[in-house]
Amino acid sequence: MKTVRSCTFLYVTFVLTLVSTPVFGCKCVPPPPDAKTAGEIGQWYASRSDTIFEGTVKRVDLKSVLMETKVGGLFSADLDQNVPTLQVTFDTLKFSKGAEQRQVLLTTGLGGGDCGFEFEIGKKYLVDAYADESGQLSTGICSGTRLLGESHVSVVPSKYCGRVATAGLDLEDSQVSLLRSVSNSQIPFDRAEVTPDGSFCFVGSPPGNYHLVFVSRGEDSPNSFVFFPGVTDPSEATTIELRSGQARSDLVFVVPPQPTFSVSGNVQVPHKSVLPAESKVLLLSADPSSFFLGYSRDVDPSGSFEFGRVLPGKYWAFVVVDSGDAAKWLTRKAEVEVNVTVSGLSLDLVQK
Repeated sequence: MKTVRSCTFLYVTFVLTLVSTPVFGCKCVPPPPDAKTAGEIGQWYASRSDTIFEGTVKRVDLKSVLMETKVGGLFSADLDQNVPTLQVTFDTLKFSKGAEQRQVLLTTGLGGGDCGFEFEIGKKYLVDAYADESGQLSTGICSGTRLLGESHVSVVPSKYCGRVATAGLDLEDSQVSLLRSVSNSQIPFDRAEVTPDGSFCFVGSPPGNYHLVFVSRGEDSPNSFVFFPGVTDPSEATTIELRSGQARSDLVFVVPPQPTFSVSGNVQVPHKSVLPAESKVLLLSADPSSFFLGYSRDVDPSGSFEFGRVLPGKYWAFVVVDSGDAAKWLTRKAEVEVNVTVSGLSLDLVQK
């Protein structure tokens, strides 16, 4: 039996919160032993790069086949074929290797072990990039890419603490996440566990502007998803600022009760086809600001599925196959609005 690789499933595990830490690791080829000085190491990195430039980050966007496929469109049910990435846009460029461009788009991983490099909007980097056969540039932590212009800045670790105030909600499996308010990737920058008394702390997070998101799970499914100071609409969220050396412990995050609804339906396969083993239905929020809100359920051999408690909102629904037959199947992207009980949701698996 084949298991979906953690590096491919990283953004889904963020969404579903099925695991707390990815289990894969990034292994870099070290510089040769005779490269001892910073200059020699830099020359070694440069010799392996196709393009080298200095540039300022303008945008960071999460890219995935799921997001780019239109509702009703087909994409692979094998997530090994749909690895999500971050697309980074640079301007204010100065090239030392490769063809000069007015703007550069390159890809990197999500981080957490897939060798992705963490870029921050508005900051300047020296980038060692590699080109694939199509000319698409990419980089990661195994390159010579590095932040420029802040070596003289002393950042004192901050401690930003608060308390979740809620009525009757079990906080045993709850977290508060930091999302950079100026980023379009919507991948949590940092996460803090909520203790049974509702307290949480972020220690040493870099200075910047963030949104706070509270997520609580029951039976491995989100039953609360709220933006600070206590709103479900991300446009109403309040930005918090983390400053170097800041120590704060008076933040109160009010979490209101939220309704949930059941969602059920069937997975359809072509006539005379058998539903592949290890099929799952995923519901992922269609709101870019809430992209890591989602649910997963196994599909019964008969094709039926049911989610017992789903928070209100618009979701993308699709099927994934986590078995040796995964590469043989396509899934159709559907959209469903959950504000009442949903039954009879029909999802398609199509053989290639």
